[in-house]
Amino acid sequence: MAPQTRKGTLWKVLGLYVGASWMVLQVVDVLTQNMGLPPWVFSFAVVLLVIGLPIVGATAYLHGLGPAVAPARSTGGGGAVTPHSLFTWRNAIAGGVGALALWGAVAAGWMLVGPSAAGSNPTTTAGASAASLRSVAVLPFATRSSSEDDRYFSEGMHDDLLTQLSKIDSLKVISRTSVMQYVGSGKSIPEIAGELGVATVLEGGVDRSGDRVRVNVQLIEAATDEHLWAETYDEELTAANVFAIRSDLAKKIAAALRTRLTPEAEASIETRPTTSLEAFDYYSRARYLFENRASLGEMLPETRALFDEAIAADSSFALAWVGRANTFLSAWNWQRLSPEEARVGTEESLQRALALDPDLAEAHVVVSRLAQWDGRTEDAIAAITRALELNPGLVEAHARYGQLLEAQGRHEEALREATKAVDLDPLSIPARNLLADRLWFAERYEGSIAESRKILEMDPGSWYAWYNIGWSEAMLRRIDEALSAFRTALDLSPEQAPTVTLGMAYAIARGGQPDSALALVERAPHDAYDVSIVYYEAGEAERAFQSLERVLLADPAQALRLKGDPSGAPLRADPRYRALIDRLGLR
Repeated sequence: MAPQTRKGTLWKVLGLYVGASWMVLQVVDVLTQNMGLPPWVFSFAVVLLVIGLPIVGATAYLHGLGPAVAPARSTGGGGAVTPHSLFTWRNAIAGGVGALALWGAVAAGWMLVGPSAAGSNPTTTAGASAASLRSVAVLPFATRSSSEDDRYFSEGMHDDLLTQLSKIDSLKVISRTSVMQYVGSGKSIPEIAGELGVATVLEGGVDRSGDRVRVNVQLIEAATDEHLWAETYDEELTAANVFAIRSDLAKKIAAALRTRLTPEAEASIETRPTTSLEAFDYYSRARYLFENRASLGEMLPETRALFDEAIAADSSFALAWVGRANTFLSAWNWQRLSPEEARVGTEESLQRALALDPDLAEAHVVVSRLAQWDGRTEDAIAAITRALELNPGLVEAHARYGQLLEAQGRHEEALREATKAVDLDPLSIPARNLLADRLWFAERYEGSIAESRKILEMDPGSWYAWYNIGWSEAMLRRIDEALSAFRTALDLSPEQAPTVTLGMAYAIARGGQPDSALALVERAPHDAYDVSIVYYEAGEAERAFQSLERVLLADPAQALRLKGDPSGAPLRADPRYRALIDRLGLR
């Protein structure tokens, strides 16, 4: 029975080796994906492990774990090499450590010299590391006809593809705002990739003719300006086929960039939001109008009417309900509707969307916004965290998460989220404004100034960038520079006078001229907590708390921003502040 027992143990050893090898390969696979290593690096690890299998087997066999084998006797001197002396556990372990070190050296060597040896152009990577090789910018699809409807349709397909790709956690996908700036651009693929910080670019076109739709795309590696793959779809024009093309594209892009799809992400990509081509058409038109006009407070009724048409064509179209909710939110934000009207419309649309699809990331962003306005920070964070679980590449969610973290005084985490938003949408002025805000709230005033100046390079007419510079200079007690920045903001956007005036009043008060500051603040709106900060800085503490109480009663959400506002630190240190917060139930 002894040989049988030893033989059984041999198989156990081999089984343990196979199991351990599988675990090693999982780690190697993750490293290969996240570090942008080529596929042959993974294959090299497989070869090393396969070589190790017979070595471990022979060692186990010769050292009592297989059928008994008598050691070979030396007939010569004492230094003869025998199988028993060669296949030892010490040698096997040393060989394993050596193989691991060899793999690590090869992987590190490729990361250091591989990309440049492959002929990459350093100007195309924008300083990106190897980890960013799994990155793609999907350029707006060219429309192969002059029809306005076809243009909306092409943009709808483009927007939908971006949404699906952004659900892949290990893939960096540049957001719509940034890629739309290359419509009609004469720039080369390497130039575009360099400006956006990606390694690959997808370009293509859509031709909708009669009852057919033809889509052709090509994925290009920026470093070499060569095609990784190309695909052409020619299908009957139905909603099912449109979304099938999108799903197939998303999966093939992920495969080409060696990105693993989780079962959850794959299932989400396969989901078809509507069965109605008419509903998708109306939704695409509404999204186009919202992105270009309604999000700025313009044409909100017209945009909502298009979402309503999409819902009329398919009442189960959850995304259309979310779009409708967002029109009410924008109307609230731009004061085009009363808070009561906007809330009713938002909540009704949101409830319909969540009833249809509880796992819709965009709907959870709306939930978070409502909770934030109500002052329910924890609920807002829970909702935005859920949105990011469902769609890790959702720029708005990262930006909003940063604001919520800031309200809790979690400055570094807030900066991380704001930086992530800019990484995904590098040409977005709003995303960069939010990053400048986060730097300001983290008391990194020089950093906020630097980010604001980057914005001015992109948009010299940005009043808000100058406004941010003014506040940062005021916090640094560079009063002349602050007032100069505020005046420039006012010259660029006179209609922002009430807001900018508060900044000027604060700078003047901080510069030791309280009377001038108080005279100026009277010309500013009194429905913002900034008024209280100016009063307090000017030595009018009682008026500061009277003003603050009126503001927080009307809009409790302002307590969130005030909580982490550096300019409000003296006011918050006053015992009357805590008493007020407790009395209003805003703890």
